[in-house]
Amino acid sequence: MDSTQELKIVRWSIIITIVISVMSLVIHDLIYFQTHESTPLDTAFIESGFGKISFSNKVQSYSISNDIYQDYELGFQILKPNDTWKVIPMSDNMNDESMEILKTKGFLDGIYLEQNNEKHFMIAVFDVSQKSSFELANYVDTQIETMKNIADVDIQIRQVSQSNDWAIFGAHAHSENIDEYGEQLLYLENNRLYMLQYTGLSPSEMKTEIKSEYRSILDSFKILG
Repeated sequence: MDSTQELKIVRWSIIITIVISVMSLVIHDLIYFQTHESTPLDTAFIESGFGKISFSNKVQSYSISNDIYQDYELGFQILKPNDTWKVIPMSDNMNDESMEILKTKGFLDGIYLEQNNEKHFMIAVFDVSQKSSFELANYVDTQIETMKNIADVDIQIRQVSQSNDWAIFGAHAHSENIDEYGEQLLYLENNRLYMLQYTGLSPSEMKTEIKSEYRSILDSFKILG
């Protein structure tokens, strides 16, 4: 794993407030800007950069499907739309030093969802049980302020549930070295923080079918109850 990828993991890991690298999570040209509170988690439908997605904190039925990747140890599921997508364990792609740094922050493990050798999505899971209080709003705001310290950042999505169950945020960051798109979807459940992160092209630059496929991945991210 090269140094850029290692920095990407460390700098965008939950709780770590280190500045982002060139390939870190950043967002370009999102359509919707939301700061209001939404409906409760089990009925929440919000607009991401890829279109409307549903938020549901738990999936009780475990369907057997080649298209659904389910990690019972970490407790989540995600759509793998077709055979061009591969699941790569994060722990298999980090050196010992990076892993030890993350473990001190409660990192359990995670995966990359990769297509054509490009890691478009990352899911990381953290144990936050040692925190007396973990507020998603504070975490999101810390990341935003960190980004603003190193690049021009337009925050175009920021939504946090009143019940502190979930959050979503996105930004377009641009500087001499950065002009990219990303989105972060967060769940807080049973003292675990689940983070789904997209990094890649802006939806406005994608073909309709690709944008729809990426939206379906975001929409499929669920916690296994």
